[in-house]
Amino acid sequence: MPQLRLLSASILLALGLTACGGGGDAPTSTPDAGTPGTSASAVSGVLVDDLIVGATIFCDGNENGALDAGESSATTDDDGKYLFDKACFAPIVTVAGTGYDKSTMKIPKGQYRALAGSQVVSPFTTMRAVSGLSDAEFKAVLTKLGLDGVDVATFNPVTDTARATTAAALAKILNDISEIVAGAGGDATAAFKAATIAMATHAKNSTGPAFANATDLGNLVSAAAEAGLREGNKKSDGTPVWTDKELGNAKSLASAAITTLAGSIKQRTSLKDAFNDLGNSSAVHLVGDTDLNDDNKVAESRTKAGDATELTKAQYVSVVDDSVTIAPMEGKSASYTLTQFASASGVDLSGQTLSTLSHVTLPLSSTTMALPRAGGVVALALEIRNTVTGGVMQGAIDKVKLTRGENGAVSATILENSKLHLFMKTASDIQFGTGTQPLEGVGTPLLTNGADGLGIDLQKLASGMRKHFPDNTSLINKVLEETGTFEIKVVVADMDFRYADGTRLAAGKVSVQVPGNLGVARAVQGVAVSGFVKF
Repeated sequence: MPQLRLLSASILLALGLTACGGGGDAPTSTPDAGTPGTSASAVSGVLVDDLIVGATIFCDGNENGALDAGESSATTDDDGKYLFDKACFAPIVTVAGTGYDKSTMKIPKGQYRALAGSQVVSPFTTMRAVSGLSDAEFKAVLTKLGLDGVDVATFNPVTDTARATTAAALAKILNDISEIVAGAGGDATAAFKAATIAMATHAKNSTGPAFANATDLGNLVSAAAEAGLREGNKKSDGTPVWTDKELGNAKSLASAAITTLAGSIKQRTSLKDAFNDLGNSSAVHLVGDTDLNDDNKVAESRTKAGDATELTKAQYVSVVDDSVTIAPMEGKSASYTLTQFASASGVDLSGQTLSTLSHVTLPLSSTTMALPRAGGVVALALEIRNTVTGGVMQGAIDKVKLTRGENGAVSATILENSKLHLFMKTASDIQFGTGTQPLEGVGTPLLTNGADGLGIDLQKLASGMRKHFPDNTSLINKVLEETGTFEIKVVVADMDFRYADGTRLAAGKVSVQVPGNLGVARAVQGVAVSGFVKF
């Protein structure tokens, strides 16, 4: 037996399976049966709530929950998969606020964790990691939560059709709690962790299954909301978000609304059937839009929170009539369908160039609860690429507020504290831009709101580039005057955008480059409107 252990250790060393992040030899403590322990290793896995794309995930060698120098990290791909550069013997942790969920198109507000050796990182590996429960206690908790027999280290709810909607309902509870806290300006990461612990503790102490009836589910949600909202009730400066009265009313409303949505998801036959419920922000906006000091307003919202028919309606922003309008500086504007715009032949604008275009405009409409009353903040990016010469113009703004009017029309404004990243590359590969130092407090109105919808002012974008890069004015003009076929892509992060018929637009990404190297100054991932224009 000693020789066998020695042989196994030699093989591990020969393969370079050293501990990532913290350095040194792998710990040798013995884990509980059936639980990945600190001596377990993993080099790859999948991040799943639904699948989370573009998230930063790392091997937390010193177990402090932060990505430190020397710790292996990776970015999840389009299937939520990640690959470290070496085996990880430490807990696996995500950076909160990175990536987006493929079902909801939202940026996860919480931080996911998994014990060393896990092949999956999820809300349930997070629960195992932070709950403080023994292996036996945690197995009993999973049974009460409707996940009997699950090994969270390998459990992927996306592929486990028998338990998919149960897992999705539980994840919805945690995500909506952290979304409510984030929307109020509180600590969403702390809220997510506290709600996760409270869910496990409540299930451990309960006498029956969480989904036995509406009352039992409501009690579970209430426990998670109480802990999450209380722990997240702090702004970045440490002051509370809500007064005691407001906190109590927020918890009451959140519990009622989230219980309704989670119950609806649990009753669905599949994740596909639960598609609209998963991305539904009704509970988040109901809490955020209610005057929590006004008992009458709270009572009205409580009634809405229990109305499953209204609360579970699909909520999203759509492109009216699936149209995009392109306006030249001189002459009449023309409208095209998104299908025409996205086709290989694209839109023919012979006789024009980017230098002669004024706006690209999208008419947008929002359902009643797709946006909060005060407006929702998103990141927005634009990329224009010459498919023949390789010339590129990119821009990304991190804080754009979308607001719904009484008739559902959506308008947009750039917030004063927004940051703008720009990049341009000529056909001869001359590159310039803001790099990692964005322009702040952008005053130029790059966005316009008119009768035709939300427009991107191409001339003001070009003018801004000339202003900030005066030595490159002639190069900027040359790029704008090129002819050929251009791919135009507009990406919106953290928002559910759809065609007029309710079908979601495809996902996309714009990575604003750093001049002179392969680095990325700002990446915006989310729903994309993409198409081709021929000049």
